[in-house]
This record gives sequence, C-alpha cells and structure tokens, in this order.
Amino acid sequence: MESNTSNIPLVISPKKTGYFVTTTYRVMDYINRQTNDLVLTCCGREHFVKFKKFGPEARPGYHVHFILSGSGYLQIEAAPPIRLSRGQIFVVRPGVITSYWPDEESPWEYTWVTFEGENAASYMEKAGMPEGVYVRDSILHPEDYSACVEEILSVPELTFANELKRTGLLFSILSLLISSYATRSYGTANHYDYSPKVYVAHAMDFIHHNYSRLTINELARSIGINRSYLTSIFKKEVGVSPQEYLVQYRLDQGAKRLASTDTPIKDIAQDIGYDNPLTFSKIFKSRFGCSPQAYRQNQKK
Repeated sequence: MESNTSNIPLVISPKKTGYFVTTTYRVMDYINRQTNDLVLTCCGREHFVKFKKFGPEARPGYHVHFILSGSGYLQIEAAPPIRLSRGQIFVVRPGVITSYWPDEESPWEYTWVTFEGENAASYMEKAGMPEGVYVRDSILHPEDYSACVEEILSVPELTFANELKRTGLLFSILSLLISSYATRSYGTANHYDYSPKVYVAHAMDFIHHNYSRLTINELARSIGINRSYLTSIFKKEVGVSPQEYLVQYRLDQGAKRLASTDTPIKDIAQDIGYDNPLTFSKIFKSRFGCSPQAYRQNQKK
C-alpha cells in the first residue's frame, strides 16, 4: 500500500545565522537585524584556489568587496568585463545583473561585507560609489578593511551585544571608505560634510563648556574644520569672529561671578582664562566701561 504524502504540509525552516569556516573561506550569513538604518546581512573572506564564478544575477543589498591579492573580473550586465586587482574595491549593487570571477592564473583573495537599509545608498554615495559607479581604489591598505571584517567574524553568536558590535564595525568600515575618499577627492582642509550652521552651533556649544582654557585652533580641531573656515562661517552666522565671541563669553561669565559672589578678582580672572589679573582688568574695562572692582560695587548698590 502506497503512502499518501499529498496532504502532508510542506515545512520550510527559517534561515538561521550561518557561520562557515574552511581553509579558504570564512563567512557569516543571514545575520539578525534590529535596525532599518543600516543592516549587515553577510560578510566573509575567500581565497580562491579554483575557478568559481558568481552570476550573472541580480541580488538584493550592497556587496562591497576589498581585493587583498591576485586578480579577477567584474562584469556589469552586458558591458565588457573589467580586470581588477589588489587595492581595488568593487560593489555589486542591488537589482543590477552582475557577474564576477577570479583570474585563472592569479586568482584573487578578497574580503567583503553585504548590507542594506534606508541609508545604504547615501553612505555609498559619500564613499565615492554613487549609482552607476562600481569600482574605486581602496586608497587605504585593503587590510585596514579586512581587519574590521575579521572582528565581525570573531563574534558570530546571536546576542544583542554582538549585534551592536557587528553594526559598529560595519560603520567603521564605511567611515574608512568615506574619510579616505574625502581626503583623496577634496583634501582634508577643503571639504566639509555639514552645513555652516551645524559647525557654528557646535563651536558655540564647545566654547560655552570649555571657554576658560581654549584656543581657536583647538576649537577648530575639536569640530573637524580648519581655523580660517571656522572664522569665515562664524562671522557670517554670528556677526563676530570666534575669538571675539570667546572673549565676550569669558567676560560675561566673569561679570556674573563679580555680581553674585565675593570670590577674589584674581581668582575669577584665572577661572575664566586670564592668569594675569591686570590683563583681565584692562579687557574687562574695555567691554563694560569700568574696572572689575567698580563693576562689583555698582552691582551691589
């Protein structure tokens, strides 16, 4: 009697996190996700000892490959194949029919990360790989990227702490991509990612918390721009230079202390950044029209 299997429901097991290791291949796949901003879905490293071709196929997500050694080929749809080698990065973009394979004489070794998310395209554009761009130089040593991937591979266990660590390492990889591209393309002194209003707001906040022992060079470094650019945008947004604003803020803090406390004037001067009380007195008088002592007396009348 034949058994009837037509009524037995087909059970498809859900994908589980996979961690696979051989002598030439390491991969972490189907990684759990807790965010839609940027999601690491796969990463690994492979050294090809025999021919292996991927595609032609369209795949979801961004697959960013960092070539560590050897050579290989990348083909986008029906375009001629591009030969690539160590120090280059190539990306398989979502929905684009792509093929890639190792050179038979000097097969490549690469490490890769696969990610998706609401901001994935924006990050790739900032990293010098906008839509239509599939290859760029790594600029840094490719091992700088592979070190981050190795760290991801070292924490495969499904814990929330590990997930946060893996996501942080993915952001580290993108940070390397973006900073190296910005340095090569624009120069560190000429390209800034945020609007002048954002930089000025950060500068003012930094002054408010660090005014007593602060130089404008330190202020510029703290927010990641050069002094001349900071001075230019600060004057446009605030009406005075950052140095003038710093002095005014110091003196205003000194005036508040004079009016509300009996702290010796020399101590107030030191607390707001003036080691010489005479220098403080001279600058204070130029702003308020009287000496610190006279100001204190007038406030108590």
